[in-house]
Amino acid sequence: MKPMVQTYVCLLNACAAAGHIDRAYAIICDMTAAGLGLNKIIKFVERLKEWTSVEASGASAENLMMGVAEEELYNLPTAEYVHRRGGFLNRQLTVYHVVFHACADLGNVEAIVVDGNSKEEKYPDIFIVMQIMRCYLCARDIDNALKTFEDHMNAKKPAAPELYVTLIEGAMIGHAPNGMQLAQDTLVKMTERDFFLSPKMGSDLLLIASGEKTGGYTTATYIWDLMQAWKITPSLPAVEAYYNG
Repeated sequence: MKPMVQTYVCLLNACAAAGHIDRAYAIICDMTAAGLGLNKIIKFVERLKEWTSVEASGASAENLMMGVAEEELYNLPTAEYVHRRGGFLNRQLTVYHVVFHACADLGNVEAIVVDGNSKEEKYPDIFIVMQIMRCYLCARDIDNALKTFEDHMNAKKPAAPELYVTLIEGAMIGHAPNGMQLAQDTLVKMTERDFFLSPKMGSDLLLIASGEKTGGYTTATYIWDLMQAWKITPSLPAVEAYYNG
């Protein structure tokens, strides 16, 4: 039985997220042997941008599962963004989403260089920009993360709370003074755009900010005050971290 494109995507995502580069390479070789004609990862990305690029979707057990979205069915990294945070994605970029998310998880900065000559008008979309920012932030490269964010905003492309939250969350890694200040400044800009934190977003940010051991604890206090003003109840772990900080 010939595996579907979705199966390959799921396997590659799982291997990359677990750091098993050798297994990911073996899957690519298997794809080539299966007649997909893939010599490089980039060719794979370009050819499999759509779910139906190789085989048409048909009636299958997967299709007939009621109440289970494709993102969750195939364990895609976009599942939470789409179904728990209400984000919108261009499904024609599904494989780009998987590849960039894997690069961010692995901290592979070199692999996330975006081809400015891409023919995709909607490339990169918000989810891809978030993964590029995550990768830079995990590598403690705040300057390039901020540049990626500002380039997206200056291009007048659609914005979303998740874009701001990604920068805020990553800037607080290690609780460096400049990172904490960037996080607070970004929060201010976010509220000025009338974007609001969801209970999960606010709790996650409060939990991270409360880990600051030096400085004035101003970022955690600012997040706390915002949540109180918006009548958002933080999670119990976030409350405990804030009061114990």
